[in-house]
Amino acid sequence: MAAILCESFGKLLQGSCEACGTVLTLPCKACGCACEQVTRLCRSPFCLFLSVAVGLNVPPIAFSFVMLGTGQDSEECISASNWLNIDAILSLINILAAMYICLKITHEQKDDSNSAPFVLASVNESATTSEQAKKTTLVDKMMAKTLETDTRARSLGRVKDILCYDPLVAIYILVAVFYMVWQSIGVAKGLSADDCGGGLAHFVSVSLMCGGSFIMIGGMTFACSLCCLVRKW
Repeated sequence: MAAILCESFGKLLQGSCEACGTVLTLPCKACGCACEQVTRLCRSPFCLFLSVAVGLNVPPIAFSFVMLGTGQDSEECISASNWLNIDAILSLINILAAMYICLKITHEQKDDSNSAPFVLASVNESATTSEQAKKTTLVDKMMAKTLETDTRARSLGRVKDILCYDPLVAIYILVAVFYMVWQSIGVAKGLSADDCGGGLAHFVSVSLMCGGSFIMIGGMTFACSLCCLVRKW
């Protein structure tokens, strides 16, 4: 009877410890996964485009948070504040879309069907071939830590598939068109916010500069990233 109770108590403690371990290691696993994806993006040719997308879209988001606690009285100021809030949402979508496109282009699924491209010519050469395979494996492991393993040909093919056939990218293209229209609307909102408090007119003006810069520089850096993808090292 005592043995059964001790065994049950031991299993209960073991299950509790495993559950606690899973919960405690979950943030570390999430952080590790995020760091792995960020590292992949930094190694990819689209690092410059992603840096521009993040750098030019973060300020409108920050301005929107700053203005959340500031009350506006006039209708023009409320309208300008609402424009800034919607612009912040669109800026966040720009960042997420840039990360999604870059990750989709640089992501390569492992294919083990052709993992052995070489066939031994004879039994006498098996030892030498095995040693060379081991050396190659070590070199591959070292290169995998510093270089992106995806081939440019496959990545360039994914560019066409993602930009032309991905449903999320198709939705983002519509959002991007609305984003450009929204920037033109912001010009009038910024002019009508000169007398608003809390620096609203300044925030709208800087957000417009960031938006216009992202439309121009973002497109150029994306084209440059495509050229880097095609160019051979």
